[in-house]
Amino acid sequence: MNGAVVKLLARVENARSQLVAAKLPDKAVTYCIAGLERMERVLTRAPRVAILGEVNSGKTSIADLLLGTGLLPTSVVANTHVPVLLRYAETLSLFAVTQNGRQRLTDYGPDELPSGLELRSIEIGIPSDRLLNFQILDTPSLADTAEIAADAEILVWCTVATRAWTETERVIWSGLPPRCWRNGLLVATHKDALQNAADTTKIEQRLRAVTAPMFRDVLLVSAAQSSEEGAAFDELPLDAGGEALIAHVEALADEITERRALKAEKIIRRLARLTFHHLGASQLKTEAANQLKDWEARSAALLGDLAQGSASLASVVESLLREFADAIEQARPGSVRRPSLSREIAPAAGGGGAVGWPLRSAAGQRFARLLAADLTALLRIELAHWGLRDPAKDIDYRMARSALVSLADLGGAFDALGQILLPGKSRMAAASEIEPAGYRRTGLLQ
Repeated sequence: MNGAVVKLLARVENARSQLVAAKLPDKAVTYCIAGLERMERVLTRAPRVAILGEVNSGKTSIADLLLGTGLLPTSVVANTHVPVLLRYAETLSLFAVTQNGRQRLTDYGPDELPSGLELRSIEIGIPSDRLLNFQILDTPSLADTAEIAADAEILVWCTVATRAWTETERVIWSGLPPRCWRNGLLVATHKDALQNAADTTKIEQRLRAVTAPMFRDVLLVSAAQSSEEGAAFDELPLDAGGEALIAHVEALADEITERRALKAEKIIRRLARLTFHHLGASQLKTEAANQLKDWEARSAALLGDLAQGSASLASVVESLLREFADAIEQARPGSVRRPSLSREIAPAAGGGGAVGWPLRSAAGQRFARLLAADLTALLRIELAHWGLRDPAKDIDYRMARSALVSLADLGGAFDALGQILLPGKSRMAAASEIEPAGYRRTGLLQ
């Protein structure tokens, strides 16, 4: 798992913990917490590598090669007719997956299974560092290829080099959707059984010609099965083909993890925005409603300047944040960090931020309108819940706001709000201290 994903995951976990601690009786918050939990599972699940092929095509050997020699409980894999999932675990563990769920086989060693189990699959947890980056799904020859492919991000099709790519194999693989082809690797095993280097080159060229564009790459590997079915491997030779296979799988796993994180970030941002918009839907008292109208008028004027071309997107974003800070301070004195906000706002409103601003004018206007709508929702939360009879409940709403803002626009304009707004205090602090008016030095996202 790369550093960017780790940071995103930490930010999501921290925000979810704040939302849980706030204990707001709001369905939107409950749904948001559940959605964040799901995103955490998505981000922490390593991409799955499914190893497919016909009978005696060297699938288990390839699984052992990817895993690292000497760790795979080979008799379990060889003697079952169900898929075997290899995933990371701190200690060796064995689970039987049946129609009734997962059953931990604590009384059995990794090389034996109890009789009478109606297995759907087997899961083996192994303390292998490689499994931190990807899972391995070893499949029986008669498995439903399409069903397995639907649950895997990377597919490795094993074919024997001496009889590589039969018509049956072509029919099975060509029936899979194109997404499987994009992340598919064709591995010809038993390369050492070929007569010489010329034969190896000839086989590789033929496979590339007849399978293009159905695979991302074609590799020849010397991972050969033992002559006795199910025999253990003490050590498998790692030739250039084996090294290339591991490198390909690791690169694909990194690519998929990064792409998944980008999708998850968009979902998380939208989920946070929907949640605080829901929290900001409460009815306002007359004075608060007038304050909201004043903000809406000022923000509308700024958006008008952008639409007419008399102001740049960066300057409008900066002005929106300044006007928002003024509105918050007016509605709740002491909410803003400092009277001078130039250092806090300017870096976020500059054109070269982590996400950057839209270059086209139409896209820039949409971006500014979206930001103004989000700021309006956040201001409504402050106006609706300021002056609650229960100070602790007010702290809960501010804690929720803090968590949602931290997720709403990761790396973008909302980061400036973390340097502007005062966070909610703990219940103990709120009970023992009356919040004074004036500016605070504490940032929202600390």
